[in-house]
Amino acid sequence: MEEQAYSVEWNPNPPLRVANTVTYAVAWGLYTALAWASVGIVTSGIPGISSFYFAMGFLIPFVLWFSGWGVVIGVLGAIVGAGILTGMPPSLAIPFGLVEAAVQIPFLVVYRLLAPRFGVSPVGRDVFTPKGFVFFFVVAVVLTQLWSAVSGVLTSYALGMTPADLVPSVMMIWWVTNGIVVAVIGTILLGALTPVVERMGLTVRGIIT
Repeated sequence: MEEQAYSVEWNPNPPLRVANTVTYAVAWGLYTALAWASVGIVTSGIPGISSFYFAMGFLIPFVLWFSGWGVVIGVLGAIVGAGILTGMPPSLAIPFGLVEAAVQIPFLVVYRLLAPRFGVSPVGRDVFTPKGFVFFFVVAVVLTQLWSAVSGVLTSYALGMTPADLVPSVMMIWWVTNGIVVAVIGTILLGALTPVVERMGLTVRGIIT
C-alpha cells in the first residue's frame, strides 16, 4: 500500500464530514468512559491518578489516526472521565486534563515528523514489523509515557493532590504501567485497525481538519 502524505500542517483533506464527526465523537465517548473506569476502578488512592491507566492504550492510536482531533479527545476525555466523573472539582479537573495537550501534541509532532525519516508509517500501520515496533516503542512507549508521568505527577503535586514524598514513586509507577498499556493495547490497535481506518478515510493527514 502506498504511503499517504501525513504532516503537522493544515490540511483540509479529508474534509470534516458527518462520518468523521461521528467517529471523533464516538472515540471521545469511548476514551472518556475508559478514563473514568481506569481511575475509578484501578485507583492509586490519589485523585485523578490510576495505578493502571489502560485508557492510554486507546488514546495513542486516536492521536496518530485523528491528529489534532485526537488531542482534543484526550484533553476533554481526561477532564470529564478522569476528573469530573470521578468527583474532582472542575477547578482541578481542567488544569489536570490540559496535561494531555502538553503530552500528546509533542508526541504527535515528533511521530509525524520523524517517522518518514526512519522509514516507518506516521500513523503506526507497521507496528507489527520490527522497525515499526522499535520506533513506536521508543517514541510512544518510552519517551512519551516518561513525559506523561513527569508532567502529570508534577501537575498533580502542584494542585495539592499528590504528597511530595510520593512524587518519585507515583511517577515511576505511572511511567511503567502506562508504558505496558501502550506497548500492548496500542500496538494491537494500530497494527490491526490502522489499515481499516485509512481505507475508511478517517485518518487526518494534517494537524486538524
